[in-house]
Amino acid sequence: MRCFRFALLALALAATTTAAQAQVIAVARVNGVDIPQERLERGFEEELRNRRMNLLQIRNPERVKEMKRSVLDNLIEQELFWQAAQRSGVMATASEVDEAVEVTRRAFRTADAFEQRIRLEGFTPETYRDLVRKQVHARKYARQVAAAAPAVTDEEIHRFYVDNPGNFRRPEQVRLRHIVVNVPPGANEEVRAARRQLIEGIAARAQAGDDFAALAREYSEAPTRQWGGEMDAFARGEAPAPLEAAAFALSPGQVSGVIASGDSLQVVKLESRTDAVVVTEDAARAAILGHLNDNHARQAIAAEAQRLRASQDVKVLLPF
Repeated sequence: MRCFRFALLALALAATTTAAQAQVIAVARVNGVDIPQERLERGFEEELRNRRMNLLQIRNPERVKEMKRSVLDNLIEQELFWQAAQRSGVMATASEVDEAVEVTRRAFRTADAFEQRIRLEGFTPETYRDLVRKQVHARKYARQVAAAAPAVTDEEIHRFYVDNPGNFRRPEQVRLRHIVVNVPPGANEEVRAARRQLIEGIAARAQAGDDFAALAREYSEAPTRQWGGEMDAFARGEAPAPLEAAAFALSPGQVSGVIASGDSLQVVKLESRTDAVVVTEDAARAAILGHLNDNHARQAIAAEAQRLRASQDVKVLLPF
């Protein structure tokens, strides 16, 4: 769910500052509860890790601000949902909290490694468990909100099926192996003839029954040589016209003649052909229902977060 990121160390990254820290700088205040700057910075670092990004890669300062504001908004929503859970009595059990802690602990090889990590993040085992308890309560409240979302109607299911034909129709596809010999741009006739002679000899060997994948690994000048010339499956209109025409004219196992395409010459072998598939609305119904139910839940949670934010005392204390 959008409002909460409960996986692995995202919980730890929502750390409150330790007593050893001389001063706590608040970046936001939710009904009098401060969200420390340290908490925002750790959340931002985790966001970068999740996206496999380095701060130095972000050249636009406005982009950094946007990402930090998104992290802060998420932290504010977490606090709002935790407080709402307390008011509504939607409280998690001790066993649910224990299980949430254990899920994170299992990501570490030993209990000692887990404890070392949470202490590095500024926690004791007790304060870490307290943080997890708050997060589990908030998640439980969010689930209650999601459960009250409007039911998906038959009309919504039908409309989604009609409006997204690409999700339920797959055209005829072919899967090939190819061997490519490149012709240098501006090559003279002698070079072109030599290149064609090479690919014609390879084609003859493949047509005579030599192992096509082995030939590709030995002779092909395309990156696919490392996979024995294997290409991704494609449909009509997804490959250069000469290659497409040759591929769809072959039977499985058949090897083509020489195909000229741009600055390359190639020969292909048809590995398989997959017929066009149309998934009926009835067959797709369960998948569509699940997708739309998820959408309804996300929308309900977002609306509740917006309602809480508008009705509660929320202050952002840093300029963005």
